[in-house]
Amino acid sequence: MSRIGSRMAAGSIVAIAALLCAGGCKQSEPVQAELDPYSSFVSKAGDIGFPANFPSGFVFIGSWAVTGADGVADIHSVYARPIDVVNFNETGRFLDGAVLVKEVTLAVGSKHTTGNAFWANETKTWFLMVKDSEGRFPSNPLWGDGWGWAEFDPATKKQISTNYQADCKGCHVPAMQSDWVYSYAYPALGPNAQATVPKDIIVGEPEAGAARHGGAVAQETGSDVVGVAQETGSDLVAGKVTFEIYCSSCHSMTPGENGIGPSLAGVAGRKAGTSAGYAYSPAMSSSEVVWTAENLASHIEKPKELIPGNRMGGLFPRGVQDAKKRGEIVAYLLEAR
Repeated sequence: MSRIGSRMAAGSIVAIAALLCAGGCKQSEPVQAELDPYSSFVSKAGDIGFPANFPSGFVFIGSWAVTGADGVADIHSVYARPIDVVNFNETGRFLDGAVLVKEVTLAVGSKHTTGNAFWANETKTWFLMVKDSEGRFPSNPLWGDGWGWAEFDPATKKQISTNYQADCKGCHVPAMQSDWVYSYAYPALGPNAQATVPKDIIVGEPEAGAARHGGAVAQETGSDVVGVAQETGSDLVAGKVTFEIYCSSCHSMTPGENGIGPSLAGVAGRKAGTSAGYAYSPAMSSSEVVWTAENLASHIEKPKELIPGNRMGGLFPRGVQDAKKRGEIVAYLLEAR
């Protein structure tokens, strides 16, 4: 980013000035970035790299909490450049060159005075989108539907997506009418972002018996997601808790209930890629792997290796490195039928 650093700084100053001006003056036209938005981390062929100085030059715009059966499974935190926030507030859309960065982190929790509380832990993966209104890279499989799409290994920041249609687009289909972005979840984007708020919106409430802020210590009304396994001594309960933490954002244990990944109900002893009603990747559907305890453990530890090219290898490349936690998940999958 060094060769455009001075112009990036100038663009950020303009954007910040516009934000400060919002209460006392009016922008007649959207602020335009004074730089080629693709020159800093997109190659001439459209290959996408992770912004070298992130989070410098970006601002936090909002977050998601994705639930599991016993609480929050992971947290999605989203960032944009100040100039992109200004432009969206002015126009209600992302202009050419807008950049969105999302960090997905594992959520862990424990009992607090307000009930079971969860917070971000280790990073699971990174995603990045670059707005492309001109269709600059028609032959590059990471570009389409008006965006460049990328996912990065959390340890190396190496780009691991191969095709946006298979690796990224599926999660954004419900937001197709709002330019493939869940804009309503990002307060920094202002009133224009609220046009597509779901009609069946759910208002979160503290769990039964939980104390309000400033109240007494919460009652013992639920399981502590972090400590319940140790307290009960049950392998099956421990496995359920660990499954919820690591796996439930993509998989359910309800037969036929598919999400980003297929339902894992009855997975033990089943041939890979054969659960009815789920569109598997070619790598998975053509595999001869049968889900024995050994193969499940191997796949959970190194998702990219047992069946190369499968989607989980891209979405969760680091797998579960803790042997005890892997064992708990496998035991749960073998027993919970």
